[in-house]
Parts: sequence; C-alpha cells; structure tokens
Amino acid sequence: MNYLVKVKVNMVTLAEFGQKLQRGELDRSCVIGETYCLNDDPSIGFSIWKVSSEEEFEKKFSAWRQFYTEIELSKVISPIEAMQRLVSQLSK
Repeated sequence: MNYLVKVKVNMVTLAEFGQKLQRGELDRSCVIGETYCLNDDPSIGFSIWKVSSEEEFEKKFSAWRQFYTEIELSKVISPIEAMQRLVSQLSK
C-alpha cells in the first residue's frame, strides 16, 4: 500500500522538526526516496510512503503529525498497476 503524503510544515515547530530530522529521530523507513517541496511555497512537501497496512502507516506517521498544519493523504499505485487498470478499462 502506497500513500502520496502532501503536508504543510508548521512554521512554529520548524526548528524542532529540522533538529529531529538531522538527528535521525523520525522514522523514514517507509518513505520512498526524497521529499520534494513546492518552489513557490517550500513549506508544502510531497512524499511517497510504502507500508503494508493503514495501521502501519498511522503508527509510523504519528510522530510526524505534530510538525504539520495540513495533511492530505491519497492512495497511489505504481505505473505498472496504473497501466494494467487503464488497459482493463479500455477492454470493457
């Protein structure tokens, strides 16, 4: 199960957030690759999280929540899965 995680950083907790990231205190084991931020608003970031269940996501993401003022989650699929679904739709 993969999630696209879109967040807006809480500027009040930015310093603490940065320190925890630098010290490796936030579990990044489910984050695929890097987090990317918007050029026009670097407080907004996007990342993909790969987990086995919603429960695992909530457990791992819970420590991160305090550092965000906005959170949007979307389930996403791989390009191969997307192509299979699209081809399946065409054949109906």
